[in-house]
Amino acid sequence: MGILSGLLSFLGFGEKPIKGQSITNKKNNSKPVTFENQLETFKKLGFTLNKNVEISDIDRLEYKKEFEKEPYSLLYVTLGRTIEREPWTPMTDRCWDFDSEAIEDYGDYVQIMKNLERISRGEIKFENLKDYVDVEKEKAWVSFELKGVKYKWDLKVDADWVDENLLTKVVELTDKLKTKGKFTIFDTGGQNAVIGYETPEKREEIINATGLKIEWLN
Repeated sequence: MGILSGLLSFLGFGEKPIKGQSITNKKNNSKPVTFENQLETFKKLGFTLNKNVEISDIDRLEYKKEFEKEPYSLLYVTLGRTIEREPWTPMTDRCWDFDSEAIEDYGDYVQIMKNLERISRGEIKFENLKDYVDVEKEKAWVSFELKGVKYKWDLKVDADWVDENLLTKVVELTDKLKTKGKFTIFDTGGQNAVIGYETPEKREEIINATGLKIEWLN
């Protein structure tokens, strides 16, 4: 079973999240944790906001009381998004709110690869990224260069779903390159998932500080 195939089963893909649905957080919080305290915890963990991202860009996406209902988990998902104004800057380069139902045309797989590169924070650099997507002809591929080696991956087409083999292949590349960081995944209970990129030590630190069930993508 491929990585994304297992993820689809784990997340119950095909069923869109219900508004207000609980997001998984295995930490048993005995008392409410304010939005400000949660944000401060993430900042101490190294979740630096990108240039021109304001606190108002974060708390305007959800009511603050909603962040308290789902401590750390809702904020972690939100930090993986982009701001809701031009130039649509990602909140932070520490994680990415990944939607597996996102393939419609040329450039969609390139954007996925660019986001994976972005959250690696310089450890992975794809060059000459190109893709081809034709849903009607059921043909898709992505090509790039990495460390001087050329790759071209043929991808299967299943409506607008991302090919389950893509993330499997990317993880295999990190194993091949023996990167310090590895890709992580956080279950949201819906059709999206938060992908991160951490060293084993940093992943453990994040889990201990937030209680989030952040797994290795493997």
